[in-house]
Amino acid sequence: MQLNDKLSCITAIGILAILVITFFMTTPTNGDFWWYDSSRHAMNGVFIHDFFLEGRLFHPISFASEYYHQYPAINVGFYPLFFYFSSAPFLAFFGVSHAVSQAVVALYVFVAGIFAYLILRRTMDGFVAVSAAVSMLCLPEMAFWSRQVQIDVPAIALLLATAWYLLRYRDSMANRHLFAATVCLGLAVMTRVQVVFAVPPVLYFIFLRRRRTYNTSARTCLVALLTLAFFTLPSMAMVLYFGRIHKLQATNMPGMPKLMTIENWIWYARQLPDQLGWAALIFIIFGLLSAIVLAIRRSLPTTGVITFNFCIFSWFFFSLISNKEPRFNLPSLPFLFLLAAICMVSLLPQVTRLALPLLAAWLVWQSVAVVHVPVATGFKEAALATQKLTPRDANVLISAHRDGNFIYNMRVLGDRRDIGIRRADKHLAYVNISQVFGVRDLNYDHQAIRNFLNTEHIATIVVQEGYLSDQPSIQRLQDLLDEGNMYKPVQTITLTDTMSGCENRLTVYTAVR
Repeated sequence: MQLNDKLSCITAIGILAILVITFFMTTPTNGDFWWYDSSRHAMNGVFIHDFFLEGRLFHPISFASEYYHQYPAINVGFYPLFFYFSSAPFLAFFGVSHAVSQAVVALYVFVAGIFAYLILRRTMDGFVAVSAAVSMLCLPEMAFWSRQVQIDVPAIALLLATAWYLLRYRDSMANRHLFAATVCLGLAVMTRVQVVFAVPPVLYFIFLRRRRTYNTSARTCLVALLTLAFFTLPSMAMVLYFGRIHKLQATNMPGMPKLMTIENWIWYARQLPDQLGWAALIFIIFGLLSAIVLAIRRSLPTTGVITFNFCIFSWFFFSLISNKEPRFNLPSLPFLFLLAAICMVSLLPQVTRLALPLLAAWLVWQSVAVVHVPVATGFKEAALATQKLTPRDANVLISAHRDGNFIYNMRVLGDRRDIGIRRADKHLAYVNISQVFGVRDLNYDHQAIRNFLNTEHIATIVVQEGYLSDQPSIQRLQDLLDEGNMYKPVQTITLTDTMSGCENRLTVYTAVR
């Protein structure tokens, strides 16, 4: 690598590091998770941390069962495990906290930026490449989910690494790059199973297109394929285990358009203005027009071919699935933007050199100075109050929409590891993953609820006003609390959701002695 290239790379690393640190410093990290799954992703990492540090390596099933019974906010069976394993060493070294879990996400954001830069450097100079990498990270949807403890951006980082090593394999035909590509793809699937969409294009570029041209040995192909299978099969087995839920998500979600309709296939296209912002969207439109021109001329760069395949397979995959949400197709966006940047610089280099730095400056300003990361507050205060009120070795009942926030704070705050937690939406009414999949009331009458509270040694109850109030058993619990014979209210805590403002308050009850 020449001196100028080294200086360019070091400068790019510094710029991306400053951006990621800025993201982290403007992200709430005080147990105030806004997205409902974020507290559970953080809690899964804490679970892996506790599993290794508490010496139960030879009894994983019993440990997991006991742990869930105490902290019913882990879902390591429903999500792949790699992100949680990768966060455990940081939690062990720096301590268990929301900030550390968010810092691990920030590291993945940094990795995503680095690999995007490396891919872009193949077709443009360092200044333009780092401008494009910064723009990619600051796309509104990317910046938003980079500042939640979510597995989406970590999976994207590993996909970008896959694309980079795929390009390196094309250049050198070195087996180490082939295996690096398959390992990165396998780890991406072990982070977020939906990125399995990348398997077909990777298999094509490695095992069909490249083998015909360079005669890659059958043995090398087989070893690489087995490596990929080793990493991806556990996640696919998990999908099969939860087959009923995944089948509903894939085929027949309420309120979603039918598969064979135009509305279904343009659903994600209609989200692009919000996901990208109009400035980036206009840039991408010109980039896609440039791609068409280059394709007609048969001069589309290989980086453009690979990013196009990742983009089109992801769009097809997420459109095929009935359950739709702007976050779900997040992996499509960085590859769409990279494709546009690569094609624009190939066809209109001078225009791109001017446009990308301006776009990067605008997106950085928007993501850092204008947009504020949403938070949901109140659960930390509820956890601290509960720890003070609950006698030793007693249990707590929580009935709240974001009960994961409460459970997470109960684990990481203070030293009250003796308190067990029970969820009303599992014991009195059964919420299947989330309310959109249905709620089933368990038909507890008043006496059955009293028996449950006594049997489970419930000393403290935390209730969110109005949560599941349409379920008879939850309403009967509230009736019992209103009587004041078994429990009395001791504290009311206002909940704040800075995004929707639809939360209300928590009431903490303690047993009457």
